[in-house]
Amino acid sequence: MSRPAEQSKMQEQALLNHIKRLERSGGDYFAVQAHLSRLIDFERLPECLDIARTMMARVAKTHDASLFDLFNKDLFLVYNRASVTQIDEALSRLCRVLREDPFFASEPAAEQAFCSYFDLEDGYQELLSRAESLVTERAERDATRTAGTKKSKQAPISLTDLAAVEKAIAQADLSAMTSRQAVCELDDSGQPQPLFHELFTSMSSLRDTLLPGQDIFSDRWLFQYLTTKLDQRMLAWLGKNDDATLKHSFSLNINIASLLSPRFLELDEQLDQPRRNSIIIELQMQDIYVDVARYLFAREFLLDRGYRICLDGITELSLPYVNRADLGAELVKLQWSSSLRSQVEGKNRDRLREALERIDPKRVVLTRCESDDALELGSELGIKLFQGYFLDHLLSEKITREEAGERLAAAMTRHRRSATPATAAVSS
Repeated sequence: MSRPAEQSKMQEQALLNHIKRLERSGGDYFAVQAHLSRLIDFERLPECLDIARTMMARVAKTHDASLFDLFNKDLFLVYNRASVTQIDEALSRLCRVLREDPFFASEPAAEQAFCSYFDLEDGYQELLSRAESLVTERAERDATRTAGTKKSKQAPISLTDLAAVEKAIAQADLSAMTSRQAVCELDDSGQPQPLFHELFTSMSSLRDTLLPGQDIFSDRWLFQYLTTKLDQRMLAWLGKNDDATLKHSFSLNINIASLLSPRFLELDEQLDQPRRNSIIIELQMQDIYVDVARYLFAREFLLDRGYRICLDGITELSLPYVNRADLGAELVKLQWSSSLRSQVEGKNRDRLREALERIDPKRVVLTRCESDDALELGSELGIKLFQGYFLDHLLSEKITREEAGERLAAAMTRHRRSATPATAAVSS
Protein backbone atom coordinates (compact mmCIF):
# COMPACT_ATOMS: atom_id res chain seq x y z
CA MET A 1 0.00 0.00 0.00
CA SER A 2 2.53 2.54 -1.11
CA ARG A 3 1.41 6.15 -1.12
CA PRO A 4 1.28 8.19 -4.34
CA ALA A 5 3.68 11.11 -4.09
CA GLU A 6 1.05 13.79 -4.73
CA GLN A 7 -1.40 12.28 -2.24
CA SER A 8 1.28 12.13 0.44
CA LYS A 9 2.30 15.69 -0.27
CA MET A 10 -1.23 17.01 0.37
CA GLN A 11 -2.05 15.18 3.61
CA GLU A 12 -0.92 17.70 6.24
CA GLN A 13 -2.56 20.67 4.52
CA ALA A 14 -5.66 18.58 3.84
CA LEU A 15 -5.88 17.74 7.54
CA LEU A 16 -5.58 21.41 8.49
CA ASN A 17 -8.26 22.45 6.00
CA HIS A 18 -10.59 19.70 7.18
CA ILE A 19 -10.22 20.77 10.82
CA LYS A 20 -10.99 24.37 9.93
CA ARG A 21 -14.21 23.28 8.24
CA LEU A 22 -15.26 21.40 11.38
CA GLU A 23 -14.93 24.44 13.66
CA ARG A 24 -18.70 24.97 13.61
CA SER A 25 -19.59 21.32 14.05
CA GLY A 26 -20.81 21.87 17.60
CA GLY A 27 -18.36 19.41 19.13
CA ASP A 28 -19.68 16.35 17.33
CA TYR A 29 -16.23 15.20 16.21
CA PHE A 30 -13.15 13.60 17.68
CA ALA A 31 -9.66 13.11 16.28
CA VAL A 32 -6.77 10.82 17.11
CA GLN A 33 -3.13 10.79 16.06
CA ALA A 34 -1.62 7.29 16.02
CA HIS A 35 2.12 7.80 16.52
CA LEU A 36 3.59 5.11 14.28
CA SER A 37 6.74 7.25 14.26
CA ARG A 38 7.34 6.32 17.90
CA LEU A 39 7.80 2.65 17.08
CA ILE A 40 11.37 1.42 17.43
CA ASP A 41 11.63 -1.65 15.16
CA PHE A 42 8.47 -1.68 13.07
CA GLU A 43 8.91 2.00 12.13
CA ARG A 44 11.77 0.87 9.89
CA LEU A 45 9.75 -1.91 8.22
CA PRO A 46 7.55 -0.53 5.41
CA GLU A 47 5.46 -3.70 5.15
CA CYS A 48 4.41 -3.43 8.81
CA LEU A 49 3.40 0.20 8.37
CA ASP A 50 1.46 -0.69 5.21
CA ILE A 51 -0.58 -3.24 7.17
CA ALA A 52 -1.27 -0.66 9.89
CA ARG A 53 -2.43 1.84 7.28
CA THR A 54 -4.67 -0.75 5.63
CA MET A 55 -6.30 -1.64 8.96
CA MET A 56 -7.10 1.98 9.74
CA ALA A 57 -8.20 2.77 6.16
CA ARG A 58 -10.80 0.00 6.33
CA VAL A 59 -12.10 1.33 9.65
CA ALA A 60 -12.24 4.87 8.28
CA LYS A 61 -14.21 3.74 5.24
CA THR A 62 -16.66 1.71 7.31
CA HIS A 63 -17.42 4.54 9.72
CA ASP A 64 -17.23 7.47 7.31
CA ALA A 65 -14.16 8.87 9.01
CA SER A 66 -11.36 10.88 7.40
CA LEU A 67 -7.89 9.31 7.47
CA PHE A 68 -4.70 11.28 6.85
CA ASP A 69 -1.40 9.51 6.21
CA LEU A 70 1.25 11.96 7.42
CA PHE A 71 4.81 12.54 6.24
CA ASN A 72 6.28 11.30 9.53
CA LYS A 73 4.43 7.94 9.20
CA ASP A 74 1.80 8.86 11.80
CA LEU A 75 -1.90 8.39 11.01
CA PHE A 76 -4.50 11.04 11.84
CA LEU A 77 -8.16 10.01 12.02
CA VAL A 78 -11.08 12.45 12.32
CA TYR A 79 -14.43 10.81 13.13
CA ASN A 80 -17.96 11.45 14.34
CA ARG A 81 -18.93 11.08 18.00
CA ALA A 82 -21.20 8.16 17.09
CA SER A 83 -18.15 6.10 16.02
CA VAL A 84 -16.10 6.56 19.19
CA THR A 85 -16.52 2.99 20.46
CA GLN A 86 -15.69 1.37 17.12
CA ILE A 87 -12.63 3.58 16.56
CA ASP A 88 -11.33 2.83 20.07
CA GLU A 89 -11.70 -0.90 19.41
CA ALA A 90 -9.86 -0.55 16.09
CA LEU A 91 -6.98 1.31 17.76
CA SER A 92 -6.76 -1.37 20.46
CA ARG A 93 -6.55 -4.04 17.73
CA LEU A 94 -3.79 -2.05 16.04
CA CYS A 95 -1.85 -1.88 19.32
CA ARG A 96 -2.19 -5.65 19.73
CA VAL A 97 -0.78 -6.19 16.23
CA LEU A 98 2.17 -3.91 17.04
CA ARG A 99 2.73 -5.09 20.62
CA GLU A 100 5.96 -6.95 19.76
CA ASP A 101 7.65 -3.63 19.02
CA PRO A 102 10.02 -2.63 21.87
CA PHE A 103 8.13 0.64 22.25
CA PHE A 104 5.23 -1.19 23.92
CA ALA A 105 7.60 -2.95 26.31
CA SER A 106 9.55 0.19 27.23
CA GLU A 107 6.59 2.47 27.92
CA PRO A 108 4.64 1.94 31.21
CA ALA A 109 1.50 3.25 29.51
CA ALA A 110 2.46 2.52 25.92
CA GLU A 111 -1.04 2.24 24.48
CA GLN A 112 -1.97 5.67 25.86
CA ALA A 113 1.33 7.18 24.65
CA PHE A 114 0.79 5.66 21.22
CA CYS A 115 -2.37 7.71 20.61
CA SER A 116 -3.09 11.41 21.11
CA TYR A 117 -6.82 12.16 21.35
CA PHE A 118 -8.63 15.42 20.65
CA ASP A 119 -12.23 16.38 21.42
CA LEU A 120 -13.36 19.23 19.16
CA GLU A 121 -15.87 20.36 21.78
CA ASP A 122 -13.24 21.55 24.25
CA GLY A 123 -9.93 20.94 22.47
CA TYR A 124 -10.37 22.56 19.08
CA GLN A 125 -7.52 25.06 19.47
CA GLU A 126 -5.12 22.32 20.57
CA LEU A 127 -6.07 20.22 17.54
CA LEU A 128 -5.72 23.21 15.22
CA SER A 129 -2.27 23.98 16.62
CA ARG A 130 -1.20 20.36 16.16
CA ALA A 131 -2.31 20.39 12.52
CA GLU A 132 -0.55 23.71 11.88
CA SER A 133 2.67 22.40 13.41
CA LEU A 134 2.49 19.31 11.17
CA VAL A 135 2.19 21.53 8.10
CA THR A 136 5.22 23.51 9.27
CA GLU A 137 7.26 20.40 10.06
CA ARG A 138 6.45 18.96 6.63
CA ALA A 139 7.57 22.17 4.92
CA GLU A 140 10.83 22.21 6.91
CA ARG A 141 11.49 18.55 6.09
CA ASP A 142 10.88 19.17 2.38
CA ALA A 143 13.15 22.22 2.43
CA THR A 144 15.91 20.16 4.07
CA ARG A 145 15.54 17.43 1.45
CA THR A 146 15.67 19.98 -1.34
CA ALA A 147 18.86 21.45 0.10
CA GLY A 148 20.31 17.96 0.39
CA THR A 149 19.49 17.23 -3.23
CA LYS A 150 21.21 20.42 -4.35
CA LYS A 151 24.21 19.57 -2.22
CA SER A 152 24.46 16.09 -3.73
CA LYS A 153 24.77 17.62 -7.18
CA GLN A 154 27.97 19.37 -6.20
CA ALA A 155 31.16 17.93 -7.59
CA PRO A 156 33.50 16.27 -5.07
CA ILE A 157 36.77 18.10 -4.58
CA SER A 158 39.66 16.49 -6.45
CA LEU A 159 43.31 16.18 -5.44
CA THR A 160 44.27 18.43 -8.34
CA ASP A 161 42.36 21.24 -6.67
CA LEU A 162 44.02 20.69 -3.30
CA ALA A 163 47.03 22.98 -3.80
CA ALA A 164 44.79 25.80 -4.94
CA VAL A 165 42.51 25.21 -1.97
CA GLU A 166 45.38 25.33 0.52
CA LYS A 167 46.63 28.56 -1.01
CA ALA A 168 43.15 30.06 -0.86
CA ILE A 169 42.78 29.11 2.82
CA ALA A 170 46.16 30.66 3.62
CA GLN A 171 45.07 33.94 2.02
CA ALA A 172 41.39 33.94 3.07
CA ASP A 173 39.87 36.71 5.15
CA LEU A 174 38.70 34.68 8.14
CA SER A 175 36.78 37.59 9.62
CA ALA A 176 34.13 37.05 6.94
CA MET A 177 33.87 33.32 7.63
CA THR A 178 34.31 33.21 11.41
CA SER A 179 31.16 32.97 13.50
CA ARG A 180 30.55 33.42 17.20
CA GLN A 181 27.77 31.52 18.94
CA ALA A 182 26.96 31.94 22.60
CA VAL A 183 26.72 29.17 25.15
CA CYS A 184 24.03 30.37 27.54
CA GLU A 185 22.50 29.75 30.91
CA LEU A 186 18.82 30.63 31.39
CA ASP A 187 18.00 32.93 34.28
CA ASP A 188 14.82 32.68 36.38
CA SER A 189 12.88 34.80 33.87
CA GLY A 190 13.83 32.58 30.93
CA GLN A 191 16.25 35.14 29.48
CA PRO A 192 19.49 33.56 28.18
CA GLN A 193 22.71 34.80 29.76
CA PRO A 194 25.84 34.21 27.61
CA LEU A 195 28.69 32.57 29.52
CA PHE A 196 31.15 32.31 26.63
CA HIS A 197 31.18 32.29 22.82
CA GLU A 198 32.36 29.51 20.56
CA LEU A 199 34.55 30.69 17.67
CA PHE A 200 34.33 28.58 14.56
CA THR A 201 34.84 28.86 10.85
CA SER A 202 31.82 27.84 8.81
CA MET A 203 32.89 25.15 6.35
CA SER A 204 29.83 25.97 4.25
CA SER A 205 30.95 29.60 4.04
CA LEU A 206 34.42 28.41 3.12
CA ARG A 207 33.01 26.28 0.34
CA ASP A 208 30.74 29.02 -0.98
CA THR A 209 33.58 31.56 -0.91
CA LEU A 210 36.50 29.50 -2.15
CA LEU A 211 34.99 26.41 -3.80
CA PRO A 212 31.54 27.19 -5.19
CA GLY A 213 29.94 24.15 -6.79
CA GLN A 214 32.20 21.62 -5.06
CA ASP A 215 31.39 19.24 -2.24
CA ILE A 216 34.11 19.46 0.42
CA PHE A 217 32.19 17.01 2.65
CA SER A 218 32.30 14.05 0.25
CA ASP A 219 35.59 12.59 1.49
CA ARG A 220 35.97 12.31 5.26
CA TRP A 221 39.78 12.30 5.34
CA LEU A 222 40.15 15.09 2.82
CA PHE A 223 37.68 17.13 4.87
CA GLN A 224 39.73 16.40 8.02
CA TYR A 225 42.87 17.54 6.21
CA LEU A 226 41.18 20.80 5.18
CA THR A 227 40.01 21.50 8.73
CA THR A 228 43.58 21.05 9.96
CA LYS A 229 44.78 23.63 7.44
CA LEU A 230 41.96 25.91 8.49
CA ASP A 231 42.95 25.46 12.15
CA GLN A 232 46.43 26.76 11.33
CA ARG A 233 44.95 29.82 9.66
CA MET A 234 42.59 30.39 12.61
CA LEU A 235 45.44 30.17 15.12
CA ALA A 236 47.48 32.68 13.15
CA TRP A 237 44.46 34.99 12.92
CA LEU A 238 43.83 34.76 16.68
CA GLY A 239 47.45 35.62 17.40
CA LYS A 240 47.17 38.87 15.44
CA ASN A 241 43.55 39.78 16.14
CA ASP A 242 42.74 42.61 18.54
CA ASP A 243 38.96 42.08 18.44
CA ALA A 244 37.58 43.04 21.86
CA THR A 245 35.39 39.92 21.94
CA LEU A 246 38.53 37.76 22.04
CA LYS A 247 39.51 39.39 25.32
CA HIS A 248 36.65 37.56 27.05
CA SER A 249 35.95 33.87 27.57
CA PHE A 250 35.60 31.88 24.38
CA SER A 251 35.91 28.32 23.13
CA LEU A 252 37.82 27.08 20.13
CA ASN A 253 36.89 23.94 18.19
CA ILE A 254 40.15 22.48 16.93
CA ASN A 255 41.83 19.23 15.85
CA ILE A 256 44.28 17.51 18.22
CA ALA A 257 46.98 17.61 15.54
CA SER A 258 46.61 21.39 15.43
CA LEU A 259 46.99 21.60 19.23
CA LEU A 260 50.39 19.95 18.99
CA SER A 261 51.59 22.16 16.15
CA PRO A 262 54.11 25.02 16.37
CA ARG A 263 51.33 27.46 15.44
CA PHE A 264 49.40 26.69 18.64
CA LEU A 265 52.57 26.94 20.71
CA GLU A 266 53.13 30.41 19.25
CA LEU A 267 49.64 31.48 20.25
CA ASP A 268 50.04 29.93 23.70
CA GLU A 269 53.24 31.91 24.22
CA GLN A 270 51.35 35.18 23.65
CA LEU A 271 48.72 34.45 26.32
CA ASP A 272 49.10 35.13 30.01
CA GLN A 273 47.71 32.75 32.63
CA PRO A 274 44.34 34.51 33.18
CA ARG A 275 43.68 34.48 29.41
CA ARG A 276 44.51 30.77 29.12
CA ASN A 277 42.21 30.05 32.06
CA SER A 278 39.31 31.67 30.18
CA ILE A 279 39.73 29.61 26.98
CA ILE A 280 37.90 26.32 26.42
CA ILE A 281 39.34 23.91 23.86
CA GLU A 282 36.64 21.85 22.13
CA LEU A 283 37.73 18.47 20.79
CA GLN A 284 35.70 16.04 18.71
CA MET A 285 35.24 12.58 20.23
CA GLN A 286 35.94 11.08 16.81
CA ASP A 287 39.32 12.81 16.77
CA ILE A 288 40.10 11.54 20.28
CA TYR A 289 39.34 7.92 19.45
CA VAL A 290 41.55 7.98 16.35
CA ASP A 291 44.64 8.20 18.57
CA VAL A 292 43.93 8.06 22.30
CA ALA A 293 47.63 8.23 23.26
CA ARG A 294 48.03 11.49 21.37
CA TYR A 295 44.93 12.88 23.10
CA LEU A 296 46.23 11.93 26.55
CA PHE A 297 49.44 13.83 25.86
CA ALA A 298 47.51 16.86 24.52
CA ARG A 299 45.19 16.75 27.54
CA GLU A 300 48.03 16.91 30.03
CA PHE A 301 49.63 19.77 28.11
CA LEU A 302 46.36 21.76 28.01
CA LEU A 303 45.56 21.22 31.69
CA ASP A 304 49.10 22.11 32.70
CA ARG A 305 48.85 25.38 30.79
CA GLY A 306 45.47 26.22 32.34
CA TYR A 307 43.07 25.61 29.44
CA ARG A 308 39.74 23.86 29.93
CA ILE A 309 38.55 20.97 27.75
CA CYS A 310 35.12 20.34 26.24
CA LEU A 311 34.18 17.08 24.51
CA ASP A 312 32.16 17.78 21.35
CA GLY A 313 30.21 15.67 18.87
CA ILE A 314 28.28 13.60 21.46
CA THR A 315 24.89 12.13 20.51
CA GLU A 316 22.37 10.16 22.55
CA LEU A 317 23.89 6.99 21.05
CA SER A 318 27.47 7.75 22.13
CA LEU A 319 26.62 9.41 25.46
CA PRO A 320 26.71 6.18 27.53
CA TYR A 321 30.30 5.55 26.39
CA VAL A 322 31.62 8.94 27.49
CA ASN A 323 33.47 9.24 30.79
CA ARG A 324 34.05 12.94 31.29
CA ALA A 325 36.15 12.58 34.43
CA ASP A 326 38.52 9.98 32.97
CA LEU A 327 39.00 12.08 29.84
CA GLY A 328 39.82 15.14 31.94
CA ALA A 329 37.10 17.33 30.43
CA GLU A 330 35.17 20.08 32.16
CA LEU A 331 32.24 20.13 29.72
CA VAL A 332 30.46 17.77 27.33
CA LYS A 333 28.41 18.93 24.35
CA LEU A 334 25.34 16.79 23.66
CA GLN A 335 23.65 17.34 20.31
CA TRP A 336 19.90 17.96 20.37
CA SER A 337 17.86 16.01 17.83
CA SER A 338 14.16 15.36 17.34
CA SER A 339 14.70 11.75 18.49
CA LEU A 340 16.34 12.68 21.80
CA ARG A 341 13.10 12.77 23.78
CA SER A 342 11.96 9.37 22.50
CA GLN A 343 15.36 7.95 23.46
CA VAL A 344 15.32 9.53 26.91
CA GLU A 345 11.78 8.27 27.55
CA GLY A 346 12.10 4.94 25.70
CA LYS A 347 13.68 1.59 26.43
CA ASN A 348 17.16 3.12 26.87
CA ARG A 349 15.99 5.80 29.31
CA ASP A 350 17.73 4.31 32.36
CA ARG A 351 21.01 3.94 30.50
CA LEU A 352 20.90 7.51 29.18
CA ARG A 353 19.89 9.06 32.48
CA GLU A 354 22.62 7.14 34.30
CA ALA A 355 25.13 8.40 31.73
CA LEU A 356 23.96 11.98 32.31
CA GLU A 357 24.23 11.59 36.07
CA ARG A 358 27.75 10.15 35.73
CA ILE A 359 28.79 13.07 33.52
CA ASP A 360 26.86 15.59 35.72
CA PRO A 361 24.03 17.39 33.86
CA LYS A 362 25.42 20.76 35.02
CA ARG A 363 28.53 20.00 32.93
CA VAL A 364 26.53 19.26 29.77
CA VAL A 365 25.87 21.80 27.01
CA LEU A 366 22.83 20.92 24.90
CA THR A 367 23.74 22.13 21.40
CA ARG A 368 21.85 22.63 18.13
CA CYS A 369 18.82 23.92 20.04
CA GLU A 370 16.48 25.09 17.29
CA SER A 371 13.23 25.29 19.26
CA ASP A 372 11.88 25.66 22.76
CA ASP A 373 11.37 21.86 22.86
CA ALA A 374 15.14 21.44 23.23
CA LEU A 375 15.29 23.85 26.17
CA GLU A 376 12.30 22.20 27.82
CA LEU A 377 13.76 18.69 27.62
CA GLY A 378 17.20 19.87 28.68
CA SER A 379 15.74 21.55 31.75
CA GLU A 380 13.82 18.37 32.60
CA LEU A 381 17.12 16.47 32.51
CA GLY A 382 18.87 18.98 34.77
CA ILE A 383 20.94 20.53 31.96
CA LYS A 384 21.75 24.21 32.57
CA LEU A 385 23.76 25.21 29.49
CA PHE A 386 22.37 25.60 25.97
CA GLN A 387 23.58 26.61 22.52
CA GLY A 388 21.84 26.98 19.18
CA TYR A 389 19.89 29.17 16.80
CA PHE A 390 16.87 29.44 19.12
CA LEU A 391 19.11 30.97 21.80
CA ASP A 392 20.61 33.28 19.17
CA HIS A 393 17.08 34.48 18.37
CA LEU A 394 16.25 35.12 22.02
CA LEU A 395 19.49 37.06 22.48
CA SER A 396 19.08 39.15 19.34
CA GLU A 397 15.49 40.04 20.22
CA LYS A 398 16.29 40.41 23.94
CA ILE A 399 13.23 38.36 24.86
CA THR A 400 12.50 35.36 27.07
CA ARG A 401 11.25 31.91 26.07
CA GLU A 402 7.77 32.87 27.25
CA GLU A 403 7.76 36.06 25.15
CA ALA A 404 8.94 34.10 22.11
CA GLY A 405 6.05 31.68 22.61
CA GLU A 406 3.57 34.53 22.94
CA ARG A 407 4.84 36.11 19.72
CA LEU A 408 4.52 32.81 17.89
CA ALA A 409 0.98 32.30 19.19
CA ALA A 410 0.01 35.83 18.14
CA ALA A 411 1.49 35.29 14.66
CA MET A 412 -0.45 32.04 14.28
CA THR A 413 -3.67 33.80 15.34
CA ARG A 414 -3.11 36.51 12.73
CA HIS A 415 -2.43 33.82 10.15
CA ARG A 416 -5.69 32.04 11.00
CA ARG A 417 -7.68 35.25 10.74
CA SER A 418 -6.20 36.15 7.35
CA ALA A 419 -6.39 32.64 5.89
CA THR A 420 -9.11 32.08 3.30
CA PRO A 421 -11.13 28.83 3.32
CA ALA A 422 -9.72 26.22 0.99
CA THR A 423 -11.10 22.98 -0.34
CA ALA A 424 -9.21 20.02 1.08
CA ALA A 425 -8.46 16.76 -0.59
CA VAL A 426 -9.27 14.22 2.10
CA SER A 427 -8.45 10.57 1.77
CA SER A 428 -10.88 8.02 3.07
